[in-house]
Amino acid sequence: MNSIAFADEKAGVRSEITTVFGYYGVTHGLSDRRFATAWGNAYLSSGLGAHAEVHFMDREETASYFAGGLSWSGTSTSLRGWLGTSTGNDDILPELYARIEGIWRSSAETGFVVSPAATYRKFRNGAEEAIVEADIAKYYPLTTGYLILNTFGRVLFIDPGDHVTASFGAGVTYAQSRKVAIGVTVEAGRATYDGMLVPSTFDEPYVSLRPHVSFYITDKAEVVGLLEYSSRQSYDLYGGYVGLKLYFD
Repeated sequence: MNSIAFADEKAGVRSEITTVFGYYGVTHGLSDRRFATAWGNAYLSSGLGAHAEVHFMDREETASYFAGGLSWSGTSTSLRGWLGTSTGNDDILPELYARIEGIWRSSAETGFVVSPAATYRKFRNGAEEAIVEADIAKYYPLTTGYLILNTFGRVLFIDPGDHVTASFGAGVTYAQSRKVAIGVTVEAGRATYDGMLVPSTFDEPYVSLRPHVSFYITDKAEVVGLLEYSSRQSYDLYGGYVGLKLYFD
């Protein structure tokens, strides 16, 4: 679960559609990255949900991606599964994508949200990734809203090469329910060119900084935005996205 979504978890699940447009510049001769992504979540009173995501990426190759999923939500737990695929490309977007993720919410007095997930990605160039990750968030009520502290970790198992990389991070967000959220996330670890090229090509430490903000312009419309700067030995990456989230609850 990304940082911008924390406020939604605290305020309660709402059906919505989000569309974002983004750009990332890359140094040292690599292709800049332009993308557009739209995703939607529809929740029923029974606790069942349906989810979809469409993504277009223009970088070293140009490709599109689609994923769909189903979920179940209870009082304190949620479970969601995804399946996805992409148009023809060697190593930008996966030919096969499968993911299962869960959320556990403690009592309001305790204020914890724990989000584990497992992902499998297979690319047309023969590379495969298995990813295990977890995010732990803690909510602190304030007079005007609440403060959210989170920490997360991710381990990637990559073939060919039986390669293993890991990353860890932490973030802080200040949020007012259905008004505004602003925060920043720091992440560091080892990268293999986003895990999508042959592992031996790039295997190096990196650090990323991601400030983010969202604010409601009406009760059913929210502007979301994120900036990112990531530095590693082979290249630096800078950019972000801006978009609009529309609620239909």
